[in-house]
Amino acid sequence: MSETWVEIVVELPREAADVMADAVGSLTEGVEIRDSDTIIRAGAGRAVIVSQCRPEAEAEVLDEIQAAARRLKDAGVAIDPLSVRRRDAHEEEWRDVWKQYFRALRVGKTFLIRPSWDAPAAGPGDRVIDLDPGRAFGTGGHASTRLVIALAEELADRPVRRFLDLGCGSGILSVAAARLWPTARGVAVDVDGEAVATTVENLERNRVTSVETRAGSLDAVPGPNDLVLANIEAGVLGELAGQFPAHVAPGGSVILSGILTDQADLVLGAFQAAGFTLEARRDEDEWAALRLRRG
Repeated sequence: MSETWVEIVVELPREAADVMADAVGSLTEGVEIRDSDTIIRAGAGRAVIVSQCRPEAEAEVLDEIQAAARRLKDAGVAIDPLSVRRRDAHEEEWRDVWKQYFRALRVGKTFLIRPSWDAPAAGPGDRVIDLDPGRAFGTGGHASTRLVIALAEELADRPVRRFLDLGCGSGILSVAAARLWPTARGVAVDVDGEAVATTVENLERNRVTSVETRAGSLDAVPGPNDLVLANIEAGVLGELAGQFPAHVAPGGSVILSGILTDQADLVLGAFQAAGFTLEARRDEDEWAALRLRRG
């Protein structure tokens, strides 16, 4: 019998979504943000935050949503109209819903990402990622994921011996890095244990044995690395910028996304202050990704 969870759905303006997602995510088993760029879409200018928590945590989560709404209002961020819904949900529903929306897709120049329920044959030169997202973020359907893969693909001829996937989600970036650098060793880390478990499943699905998985944050992983991939919120990236030099070898690269275009300069400034220089930037719709190099 599957475990019963409480699903809590918050709908609000897109500009308030990241702060609300951080607040909800700190008390739940992770969050999914749906907007106009995701596979399951929200309306223009709107975002939907979907989270699941254990029944005993529901009251605390709802209280935190109200507290976050007050903080946003006090900061002058528009949050209306805001709606909050809840329902009892079963664990298998998360996987089943993806089958309606997640189909095989091509990313970058060579990657073919395909779920088990839609797996076309690979062509010559295809780098295949077989992926079931489980309850973790990352299918390739979101612009931020596509941007990271494309920027990493541009480095395919550069030697990478060690890489770090920070905030690994479904593990898609770890598999992509393993495809680009088959002899490299990697570490995939996430603060969400469910995401780490999903990464383990997808590494096994893709027969990737060169990536170690860990639950935790940046300070829990070894360094230095030749490449760090981090598709996480801009606010978190800014806070962690000062820790990155210890995890990136001199001359190594960092690829950052999960950044709205109007946040890119702030993130870039934080990393430049930490000793990184901008190597490339890509934008898609309202999302940006940065590739930086440590001097």
